Amino acid sequence: MYDDFDEYENYDFEDIGLYEHKRSDKVKWIISFLLIFVLLAGLIGAWVMLLRNNEEAPPAENTEQSAVTDGDGGSMDEGAVYPMPREMSFSAAAFAGERVTSSDTQGVEVRIEAYVYPESAANKEVDYSVAWGNAPEHGSEAVTDYLTVTPDSDGSRLATVLCKKGFGGDTILITATTRDGGYTATCTVTFVGIASGIEITSSEATKKTNAERGDYFEIGTGKTYAFAVNLTNVFGEVSGDLTVTEIGGVGSAYFGKQYSNDGGYYYYEDTYKKDINELADKFITSATVSGTTLTVKTGSKVLETYYSSYELDENMYSYAEEAYVAELDDYWNIKTTGDAFNIPQAEENAQNLASFYFYVTVKDNLSGLTATVKLWPVSSVSGISLTTKLTF
Repeated sequence: MYDDFDEYENYDFEDIGLYEHKRSDKVKWIISFLLIFVLLAGLIGAWVMLLRNNEEAPPAENTEQSAVTDGDGGSMDEGAVYPMPREMSFSAAAFAGERVTSSDTQGVEVRIEAYVYPESAANKEVDYSVAWGNAPEHGSEAVTDYLTVTPDSDGSRLATVLCKKGFGGDTILITATTRDGGYTATCTVTFVGIASGIEITSSEATKKTNAERGDYFEIGTGKTYAFAVNLTNVFGEVSGDLTVTEIGGVGSAYFGKQYSNDGGYYYYEDTYKKDINELADKFITSATVSGTTLTVKTGSKVLETYYSSYELDENMYSYAEEAYVAELDDYWNIKTTGDAFNIPQAEENAQNLASFYFYVTVKDNLSGLTATVKLWPVSSVSGISLTTKLTF
């Protein structure tokens, strides 16, 4: 490697060791950078995957409505302190029992704080007051019967707002006034009377109950009935937006062709089972809501004698299409109990009849609450006649 001993002898072996040391350190640094790069690439990949998953996953829907909200719709929850907003709204939506105060005067509470500037001000004490704003409905009454503001202590910027009951479309003003300088800030309070309960009642239809249907209303054919849709909440004052969402029926019965002749003989052919929900509009012809009144109109038939059309065949036999299969008594009349003529489908219809019903469902679009009223049509009186002549 070296031409002579002198050259070898004069070579700086310390430089060789330094070179080898430098080369070893360089390799180590390269390996270290590679390891760090691989680790960072893995972390970045995991981070990107996490972001992608978060983007693809739909956000969870919050179906609950807050009892108290600020002017931007933000929830003002119990136990927290919120900066005094420009606007505040109380409602009965999602109204948990524990949110109602346990004091003699029940209501909904929220904590607020008035901020006084500058921060270095020596006297930050304030006084709170409440007054009616635009209040054509309740303005003649004491505002404190509906809402109060109680500071934590004399002059405290922290206060508890208590809404005792609903005040409809009126507004209440909460004003904080600084003791130093008399500066004021005002919060406008409104009430949204969202319902927490809904029930349908009627003074016109006959309310009944049985083990199979539960509570239901008996309604006559060819008539119009009014039902009251009662919305309630803890405030006792409710706003609603009601619509009819469904008219339907519950139960499956046998139908078919019902033949008869001049001698009064009846029989069925081509029987089949069908959900009475498909025939609901034949019995409940319309259901509409105006304000809080549900109006129901009934058809001219009841299920036990229902048929869709009546015709004559080529042999001049009369038959009813889509006829409810019912049993016949000894006088060839349709009936709903017994085993005359031993018609299995009729027997099953008779056994299940007490569980059948039609219904109307009403929804309050503000609260999302629904109520369903069960209905059972029965034949109405259609007239009266005298069959004998009385002689005195």
